[in-house]
Amino acid sequence: MVNYRIRVIKIQAVISFFSSVMLFALLQIFFFFVPDRHGLLISSLVFAFSFTVFFAIEMNFLIKNYRTARNQLESIDLFIKTLSAGKLSARIKVENSGTINRVEQSLNELADKIDTQVKSLQRLVDENIEMNAKIKNEAVTEERQRLARDLHDAVSQQLFALSMLASAAEKTIHTNPDLAAENIADVSDIARKAQGEMRALLLHLRPVRLNNESLDKGLERLIRELDGKTVIQFEASIDPVAGLSKGVENHLFRLSQEALSNALRHSEATRVVLSLHERDQLVTLTVFDNGRGFDLKQEKIASYGLKTMRERAEEIGGHFLLTTHKGEGTSVNIRVPIHRGAAENHDGN
Repeated sequence: MVNYRIRVIKIQAVISFFSSVMLFALLQIFFFFVPDRHGLLISSLVFAFSFTVFFAIEMNFLIKNYRTARNQLESIDLFIKTLSAGKLSARIKVENSGTINRVEQSLNELADKIDTQVKSLQRLVDENIEMNAKIKNEAVTEERQRLARDLHDAVSQQLFALSMLASAAEKTIHTNPDLAAENIADVSDIARKAQGEMRALLLHLRPVRLNNESLDKGLERLIRELDGKTVIQFEASIDPVAGLSKGVENHLFRLSQEALSNALRHSEATRVVLSLHERDQLVTLTVFDNGRGFDLKQEKIASYGLKTMRERAEEIGGHFLLTTHKGEGTSVNIRVPIHRGAAENHDGN
């Protein structure tokens, strides 16, 4: 504001000076033919009077312009502070034309754009919240339907078979003990399979994120909870791995759950080993079971599940390898490169 005032004063002073000089020159020309002292004195007095009056008029005009400009600039400053405070509905009043008024108009247009953008952002946030809620509900519904199908296709049928075999054994235990013994053995086998199915389903119901746990701690806790609750013996060889982002840890934890679930449901194994190690900037996750193994070309359901696991591994830049043969067990091996710089920056943000 001070710089603006000084600049205007300089301009007005220069205009006043040159105007007075021109007036003085005209007066000298007018009195050229009256070169006596009396004429020169009159011209000098006229010049002094004209300069004083003209300068007073210019200064009055300057002061009025300065006050008007000051009020406009103060209004602009207040308007900008109002916008910064978040009141985007405010607008500055534009009455006349001029440079400052054009600035005021431009500020109003800018406020309109900002207000429109903020409304659009708020609408997008609302839409995202609704979309996330819809996606979450759909995911929950889909997971419930999948669990319902699994319970019906596996556990429900096995329980029905248990009921039928137990009833048959009860009826033949006195008349045909050998057949009753076979039925009881089948009951034991089906009960073991049903238990494995239930453990697998419960494993899927567990949280798929580590929250505040590290990957090694989460896997150790998972193995402790499974060990001793089934006929399968669970073993773990887990090393702490530094430098993994939360996203990579969550993916590896989910892959571990899926591999263990497959072993519980399909392998008929007596021993499952989970290992997590780091070597040469690679983290390696391995889940091995000594079960029956299978043929990928024949086991379509297993092939679909393994395809999902492979895609999940590739999402974090990993390599998925499955080794299985009938009667020789199954090994799932996942290798993921460690980018410590990226992980540190991610965690730092």
